[in-house]
Amino acid sequence: MKKYIKPLGLSLIIAFGFASCETEDDGFNYDLTDLGGYATLSDNSITRFDRNSDLSIKLFTAESVSVESVEIVQGGSVVGNATVSGETATFNSSILGEYTFPDDDGVDQETGSFPINIRTTYSNGNVTNDPFSVAVGKAISLEDNPSATTMDSLSSVELGYDVSTFSAGVDMVTLELKKNSEGTYVNSDTDLSTDGASVKLSETNYADLDLGVNDTLYYRFTANSGSISDVVSSQVAITPKAFQNSNSVTLSKDLGMNQLNLQTGVISADGAEGADVRYMTPTGFEVIDESDASFVKADNNFDLENADVLSARAAFEDGNVVTSATNLEDGDVFIYKDTRDIEDEDGNVETEDFYGTFKIGNVTSVNGNVVSFDIEYSDGF
Repeated sequence: MKKYIKPLGLSLIIAFGFASCETEDDGFNYDLTDLGGYATLSDNSITRFDRNSDLSIKLFTAESVSVESVEIVQGGSVVGNATVSGETATFNSSILGEYTFPDDDGVDQETGSFPINIRTTYSNGNVTNDPFSVAVGKAISLEDNPSATTMDSLSSVELGYDVSTFSAGVDMVTLELKKNSEGTYVNSDTDLSTDGASVKLSETNYADLDLGVNDTLYYRFTANSGSISDVVSSQVAITPKAFQNSNSVTLSKDLGMNQLNLQTGVISADGAEGADVRYMTPTGFEVIDESDASFVKADNNFDLENADVLSARAAFEDGNVVTSATNLEDGDVFIYKDTRDIEDEDGNVETEDFYGTFKIGNVTSVNGNVVSFDIEYSDGF
């Protein structure tokens, strides 16, 4: 479990700037040599779990001056005495009171700070009142987890969390999941480290939630220390996997513009290399032999308006594959798969299966003979 590290140097600067004593001027006295000493709070950051932790005060005194007592003051009242041992004094965080922190509207918050004064009495009769704050934070926090994903990536999503306290032990950490805001949280059936870690959803029972596109996975981590618990929560939206490429083209009977490259959207002449489909008389298209493309006729239940890569893939896998189609009409829809080599920014080449939609548009005829038809298509991987 992580522990807080306190920067002593900064505390010393603060102590020098804010040290005060009872003087005739009723103000700050910055000549600490005259006072004979000062105190600085070494441990000034704890968590909600640290309700019985010993916090250290560093004591500085001039030669021949000693510390007689150290009192902890809150709101003008002494709430406890620190135990002095040489150049250090300690007090227990339990004297700070209830760990509730009202905001400007009077609503209690889980985190905040306790303003205190360290009142130190020295053997020379002087007294210093050094103001500090003890910050109280959460014992568990989330890492920079994703806020959205797609269905095909959901199982690999990692939910990271951190656990940090000053000295308190953490007994257990649990993860709960639910489907959408109206759902009910259920335990993820995952054993979690009390030190913080990352949890892959594939290691949980998330599949039991039957999540789908446009659902939201809500999750919360709970840390327990004795009877005290601390909770952090967030969510992951499951979004459609959008098409990356879209084109509108016209495929023609004219041999000078009768071929289409699905990847680039380029219309080329008959026989040109790199094309995937070509015009087929009288009103159709066919896959060129060298191409890795194949098609499925979409049924009436296919939702073209809300289609994405994953719904196109599902429709393709459920259909009957064809390499040509004829007697096309305006509004006909096909699903296609096209295997391509993709080069990333580092020059690495990977083979990916692209899935897309292929909609027939306006069919143009001259003297009763079809000469071209429009196509709108989109794909992605």
